[in-house]
Amino acid sequence: MYKKIDIFPLRLLAYLVIAIAGIKAISPVLNLLLVAILIAVILDPFLALMLKRGWSKALSLIVIIITLVIVTVFLTLIIGVAVSEMSERAPYYEERVSLLYNEALESLSSKGVNIDDIENLEVFTPDKLFSLSTSFLGSIFSTFGNFVFVLLLTIFILIEFANIRIKAALGGESEDKLLYRFGGLGADIRKYLSITAMSGFFGALGQLILMLILGVDFAVIWAFLSFLFNFIPNIGFVLTLIGPAVLALLELGWISCLIVIIGFIVINSIFDNVIKPKFIGEEFDMSILTIFLSLLFWTWVLGGIGAILAVPLTITAQRLWEILKVEYKVG
Repeated sequence: MYKKIDIFPLRLLAYLVIAIAGIKAISPVLNLLLVAILIAVILDPFLALMLKRGWSKALSLIVIIITLVIVTVFLTLIIGVAVSEMSERAPYYEERVSLLYNEALESLSSKGVNIDDIENLEVFTPDKLFSLSTSFLGSIFSTFGNFVFVLLLTIFILIEFANIRIKAALGGESEDKLLYRFGGLGADIRKYLSITAMSGFFGALGQLILMLILGVDFAVIWAFLSFLFNFIPNIGFVLTLIGPAVLALLELGWISCLIVIIGFIVINSIFDNVIKPKFIGEEFDMSILTIFLSLLFWTWVLGGIGAILAVPLTITAQRLWEILKVEYKVG
């Protein structure tokens, strides 16, 4: 007799491949939804506090929405002005990069190094570097630039959160419902995001002060990007450092560039290696390999915004798998 083969793993793998392909196909729309969900999850504790204190659902939502709009418009204006100024100065920066690039080649040539192969490598040409950086940042800002859609999605999600809490308070929704089974998941994501956001905010503030003292151009936008890239473990710090260090080199020279690099390393070490681990428990610890693979996967699936959402999405996937194993005896 032939041994019966369990095809469930193969079937599950096929489902995953189809699901990933679908997610990648709708990533431009899905990115907006994911950002809205994360914003709603972060704002949900404030909504719960207002409802608990007797505020009406309408008033609670209005206060949160107005605050969100004010903060977003303020950031949008600052970033918009900085991006506009940066675009105007782009030819100057490209010229400076070309000059330094040619000086470096001349220096290597004078020391007897054959630079023919280096000159043939188009990857390191100034226009190529500008193109790569622009495309990556553009994919991130395109998601945050759809402010109206993200805001509307966030409002609808918060309305659902409010309805669920009101029904639960009136006894109309039992705790064994689906959304309440995932309450721990929301708490985990909130904890990770809030601690990461706080450490990122104060780290970016320290970097902003350093850049303003040195006179690095567009310090505000670099600080904002530092805050965003703080959600990308390990690699995020490198991405944060490149822009300010390059601008300091182009405009202020090697000494200022080294001060920026050393200052950023010190600030990052204080917040990421000393302060942050004290508040984030071991349940959020992931190996460097896991983080790197999650960054590759989610960036490939969702684009630039996937790098920022990689860790929250990986935590969500892990918690969902744990819930499935308990509820449906999977695995």
